[in-house]
Amino acid sequence: DGETPRLCAPYPIRDSNRLIEEYMLIANYLVAQRLITHARGRALLRHHPPPLEGRMQQVVDVSKEAFDFDIDVTNSKTLQESLSKISRDCDDELVVQCVTESLMNPMRPAQYMAAGEVDDTDWQHFALNIPYYTHFTSPIRRYPDVVVHRLLQATLDDDVDGFPMTQQEIQAAAGHCND
Repeated sequence: DGETPRLCAPYPIRDSNRLIEEYMLIANYLVAQRLITHARGRALLRHHPPPLEGRMQQVVDVSKEAFDFDIDVTNSKTLQESLSKISRDCDDELVVQCVTESLMNPMRPAQYMAAGEVDDTDWQHFALNIPYYTHFTSPIRRYPDVVVHRLLQATLDDDVDGFPMTQQEIQAAAGHCND
């Protein structure tokens, strides 16, 4: 009828997709590292705080009581290992999906920030289980990536002092992006 799609199917995720995703994560991590060491407090980072502890514990307790699942939420690595084990051991995909979705609810959103405006213990990215991270790989989609590209260029040109944004201006822009 010219209006009804003829085909709708999930996009298949191939090994090549996973490889590119891994390279992008590594690039974002290494660029963050470069900015921290060369632009110091001006480094525009992406912080992902740990989940809300009490609400996460509620999901763990309900999952244990209802399904006898052992979920370790110590960090994102142990959480992922727990979910992988549940996926292998539980035959009911709907139950696995419900528990996984329930564990997403206590998660807090990631936030942009200027590194010098917060303590370095608050740079971590919980979901990726790494000490710092930035957004570098999508400058045509996100303004923070543009700032990161320009700041990275300033570090490569050895001209961070000439960068047109102060640490406080980067923090203000990060706040705007977070909103």
